[in-house]
Amino acid sequence: MALETVEELIIFIDLDNFKEISEKQGWVTFKPNEITGTLTELVSNFIRKHVGEVIYGLDEKRGTEECMLRLTGALLHEVIVSDLEYIVSKIQEAGFECGCESSVSIGVSRGPYTPIRPTGPYQWSKRLFKGQAQRLAHKALKKAKKQGGNRIVFL
Repeated sequence: MALETVEELIIFIDLDNFKEISEKQGWVTFKPNEITGTLTELVSNFIRKHVGEVIYGLDEKRGTEECMLRLTGALLHEVIVSDLEYIVSKIQEAGFECGCESSVSIGVSRGPYTPIRPTGPYQWSKRLFKGQAQRLAHKALKKAKKQGGNRIVFL
């Protein structure tokens, strides 16, 4: 059995029901907490390992609730899946340790990244899905959330 390689992936990661968890835990908005700090660290390590690029969302000062990543080069599909599953399990573990049920949904798509340039400070959300691969990753993320979250969906 040959390992499948891919040349470019767009990955969209988003914490599930995070606003409700944050309110229930009494966490201050826009400050790192146990969950957003853990996600920031996990994503940073993932990007370093796979020599990837953060397109949007990684925020060490405020904590990461959602982010979009780009991986290029010859990527082993099985390794990527294993590393994303690790992120999912560690977020659950972090939630358990702080007394809440945290989870994360991940949408992944193949295809070339379409570069984006925001036209103003609040234009990221509109321009983020300009390219086909970005839209597919977002669609995969929405599908993961519709299926109950806490999963990885590839489109």
